[in-house]
Amino acid sequence: MKYSLFTFGALLCTFSLVAQPVSKKGELYLPEAGDWSVGIDAAPFLEYVGNFFSDSENDSPSAQFANNAFAISGKYFVKEDKAYRGRVRLNIFSDKNRAFSPEFSTDPTNTTVEDAYTRNFNNVNLAFGIEKRKGNTRVQGFYGAEATLGLGTEKHTFDYGNGIVPENTNPDRAEFTLDFQDDPQEVSNITENGAFITEFSKGTTFSIGARAFIGAEVFLFPKMSLGFELGLGAAFFYEGNGTVVTEQWSIPVGGNSEQYVTTVTDRGGSSTFDLDSDNTNGALFLNFYF
Repeated sequence: MKYSLFTFGALLCTFSLVAQPVSKKGELYLPEAGDWSVGIDAAPFLEYVGNFFSDSENDSPSAQFANNAFAISGKYFVKEDKAYRGRVRLNIFSDKNRAFSPEFSTDPTNTTVEDAYTRNFNNVNLAFGIEKRKGNTRVQGFYGAEATLGLGTEKHTFDYGNGIVPENTNPDRAEFTLDFQDDPQEVSNITENGAFITEFSKGTTFSIGARAFIGAEVFLFPKMSLGFELGLGAAFFYEGNGTVVTEQWSIPVGGNSEQYVTTVTDRGGSSTFDLDSDNTNGALFLNFYF
C-alpha cells in the first residue's frame, strides 16, 4: 500500500513537472492564465553576448521594438494555452525650425525677421489577435491570427517674415529643405520658378490587413523566453491625394499683369494590395511574462 502511494505521488509529481516546468527555486517557467507579456527585439542582447567571443567593441544592450512599426507589443493570457495579443503605436509629432532674413524696409534697417518651418506628423497603428499555444515543456509553439489597422497624416508649413508686396516682389526669405517622415526625396521650400511653398501636405494614409502567424519560444529562465515568428498576411494600403500651396509675384493664368498669386497644386495618391509571407524582419524577440 505504501509502495503504491509512493508510486502514485511520484507519477503525480512527474506529471506536474511535465505540465509546467519549475526552476530549482520552484518558479514556474511557462505563462499562466492572468499573465501579461511584453516583447522586445533580442538582437542587441545576442550581439552583446556574442561580442564577448570576438574583438569587436561591446556597447551595452538596449531595448528595441520587436517590429518595424515602432509599436508596443503585448499579450494577455486568458488560459495557459490561449492569449489575446495586441500592438499599438500613437505618434503625434510636431517641430519648428527657425531662420532669420533681413527685414525689408523702404528706410535703411539692420533688423531681421523670422522665417519658420513647421512639421506635423500623426500616426496610429493598431493590431489585435488571438494566439494559441502548444507544448508543456520549456519549448512552446504558438499560432493564431490578427487584424491590423493604420492611419497617418503629414503636413509641412512655412511662415515668412517678409511678405510679397508690390514694393518687394522677391523678398529675402530663408531656404529650408523639407524633412519628410518616410521619404528620401529632397524638396526645397523655394521652387525652380522662384515660388515659395507655404504648405506641403501629403495625402492621408490608411491601411487594413489580416495575418496568420506561427512561431516558437524557448523559455531560458522562468517567465522569460527567446522566440521567433513567421507569418502570412494580406493588406490594403491607400494614400490620398496631397496638395502643395505656393505664393509668388507673377502673371496668373488668364491674367495680363503681374500680381500676388497663390497656386494650389494637387499631388497624386496611390493604392496597393499586398499578399506576402514575413518573418518579422528576421528578428528574434525576447518576451517577458508577469
